[in-house]
Amino acid sequence: MASLSPSNKYAEAKTCVFWDIEDCPIPDGLNPEMVAKNIKSALVKKGYLGEVTIWAYGDKYQTQDYYQSAGIKLLCEGSKYERFRKMHLELYKWRLTHAHELTNMMVITGNNFEFASSLQRHKESDQNILTAKPEDAPGRCGGCSLSEAVVTDEWIWESLAAGGDPIARAL
Repeated sequence: MASLSPSNKYAEAKTCVFWDIEDCPIPDGLNPEMVAKNIKSALVKKGYLGEVTIWAYGDKYQTQDYYQSAGIKLLCEGSKYERFRKMHLELYKWRLTHAHELTNMMVITGNNFEFASSLQRHKESDQNILTAKPEDAPGRCGGCSLSEAVVTDEWIWESLAAGGDPIARAL
């Protein structure tokens, strides 16, 4: 069976964005409202037309109002480990809440390989997986299981934040 494009199977599905704002900070010249608009625009350009929810994970010094006015739910955690743990928990809760429907899950973090096994399980539950990482993020590693079979589309964070296109796939 041929792989379905997002315009077919996941086009109208809800998308939840799980964004580590410490690993992937707002680029210079942008603000939360602009970034939220640009993420949604990039998703629409790629054929993802459903409702988009954005959850941001930062340290305890982030200001709620700065993100809330852009429609971004800020979850303040302490250390990188605590953000990582909270993101995993929220990914799992999203999957359970939407167990009987197709959804898109976008993970924006400095190292998507930390989420490899979790994202694999979500993909097996018929969730569509999207990722973004900063330009200077670690490259793919031979022992990591996160692959093109799991991730449908991947962006460079700085491009996604500006509304850009995903990374082109090798043929």
